[in-house]
Amino acid sequence: MNYLFKSLMFMLMIILTSVSADAITFSTMEYRPDMLLSNEPNVIGFEGSSVIVEFETIIDAPTSVVYFGVPHTEGFLTTPRYRKSALGIHIDERKTEHQVKIDVSKLEDVHYDTGLIEGNGGTIVYRIEVFDSRVNTTRAYDRRLRYKREGAPKTGTYTTLTTVTEGPFVDLLTQNSAVISWETDKPTEGIVRVYTQDKTNTLIEKEDFYSKEDSTKHEVTVANLQPDSTYFYQVYTDEFSSTYPFKTAPIPGNAATFKFGFMSDSRAGVGGGERAQNGVNAKDLGRFAIELYTKRADFVCFGGDLINGYTSNVWDYTSQLKTWKRTIQPVGALIPFYESIGNHEQVGTYYRVKTVDMKQNENYIQFAGTVGDDSAESIFAKEFVNPIGSIYGHGIPEPENKWSSNTAGKDVGPTYKENVYSFNYGRIHFISLNSNYWTTGYRSQSKYGQKSQDKDAINLALNLFGGNREGYLMNNQMDWLKKELDAAQNDSKIDWIFIILHEPPFPNGGHVKDAMYWGTPGQGELGGYNNKDVPFGDVIDMRNRFWTVVSSKSKVLGVLCGDEHNYSRTLIDSSLNPDFEYPVWQIISGGCGAPYYVQDKSVPWVEHVKAFTIDKHFCVFSVDKQQIGLEVYNDNSQLLDSILDLTTIR
Repeated sequence: MNYLFKSLMFMLMIILTSVSADAITFSTMEYRPDMLLSNEPNVIGFEGSSVIVEFETIIDAPTSVVYFGVPHTEGFLTTPRYRKSALGIHIDERKTEHQVKIDVSKLEDVHYDTGLIEGNGGTIVYRIEVFDSRVNTTRAYDRRLRYKREGAPKTGTYTTLTTVTEGPFVDLLTQNSAVISWETDKPTEGIVRVYTQDKTNTLIEKEDFYSKEDSTKHEVTVANLQPDSTYFYQVYTDEFSSTYPFKTAPIPGNAATFKFGFMSDSRAGVGGGERAQNGVNAKDLGRFAIELYTKRADFVCFGGDLINGYTSNVWDYTSQLKTWKRTIQPVGALIPFYESIGNHEQVGTYYRVKTVDMKQNENYIQFAGTVGDDSAESIFAKEFVNPIGSIYGHGIPEPENKWSSNTAGKDVGPTYKENVYSFNYGRIHFISLNSNYWTTGYRSQSKYGQKSQDKDAINLALNLFGGNREGYLMNNQMDWLKKELDAAQNDSKIDWIFIILHEPPFPNGGHVKDAMYWGTPGQGELGGYNNKDVPFGDVIDMRNRFWTVVSSKSKVLGVLCGDEHNYSRTLIDSSLNPDFEYPVWQIISGGCGAPYYVQDKSVPWVEHVKAFTIDKHFCVFSVDKQQIGLEVYNDNSQLLDSILDLTTIR
């Protein structure tokens, strides 16, 4: 069956639900493999000294257990300390409707209290654990709530208060401003109080900053700050929160000394428990975030695959992103995280597909990226606070058009807002790209399709549903990148450029089968995909166009990637392709908790790989004027790789 005929078949479909043709049958389906709760847990209110929390599961599940305690601050890092537990019940014997009563008075005891007695209430943290029989594992969901007590502990009157359910976070640091964001369970005014510190370490109130209107989502810009200076802040709901420090950026163009972290791929790992918490490897992500802070990183760039994703349910996708944010929050309140999109940041429409050559019970699953407010990109922008477009003033890339010259101006893709952007820090320019924009593909294994990178299945999906191939940079984003690199190259206040994107142009293991190669693992020179007759099939040409642009600028020092769950440092230069003018480091750091991949030594650039390991890890870059060092640590705090100055080894 040729691709034209397949496209004509699609035009005949009125809706993509149970539509049959002579050769293909499609039906929409729900796809949400990590989802167990159907919505956000609901705090009903108090019954005596017990707060009632209700939630619903999408399948029958045993009664839950809830652990609860207090948020405890060590230094400026606030983490949960669970001390008590409560057993849940089913509501009206329905095994999808759950309720638990959390007796907060059990924490109002001299053995456990951290201010709840004297403060007549305060904040408690709680974790819901419920068993998922589909995969024989327990799912965990972390939440918090605030309450007040009138009267004595246990016998007084208890009521709920407006609670900061998420955050606060500090983002978008400049030399004279920052953005503080947080969420509350009820609409409130957003206030940030900023303090300075005198020589005796006494906090001195500086200024209050307000949000424009009452809301549950708050983003407040604090301004009138001095460069390279430490400030302290509190956020206000019914009262002011704990105090958090942050440091402003240096004056643009100053030869500042600073550190930044890089890591990616924190989607759920193997091992259960904290390694697989609502689509996130919270164990490794939380630990690495804290280690980067203790190593004095000024900010962290995260290269995608934050979550498992791949779901047709918007609430599920959003919930996983919120779990990621809750995990890094103790550090995110103190230093910024700049997030990029990976292939697992995917929510879309899923289709069950059958063909005439498949047996009765066989099918495979295709998915299509969506557009509008429910697209992966739009939801990502709502959940994170990242720069909007270019720091040099040429905005964000225009949304892309569907493949095919016959659809120019039609079938326009989602926004690039807050997933393609740039910023400067000191004399370094950072660019975040989206190598997983509007992705459409083939997800599940079946007897028909042997692997999720099945090229025929993906080509069919792209023809029928539009969208983009995983790892493919479309025209508008590529044009934006050219303008961005030109501006940074000509900026006398910039010494070096780092580009951050998820899919590696030169994969070394695990994603040779896609990324910017789409080859066959172990095939070496026979690998790589370059078929201009299929949607976005000129993968190798696209990769070479991209790297030719990147390597044409002498200031581009590194391309930082994820996707492959390992660490590698590869020097790409003109010996690999004469069009690659300047040597550029490709550094893959995909070790933040996802299952590991070993090295594929058949790839044509294997001799250019200078370091490789499958250990879980994170990277610390140290900038000292024009010198940039790199250290890579594993989850046992061992040093895996160390380069005194990346700029001299090129």
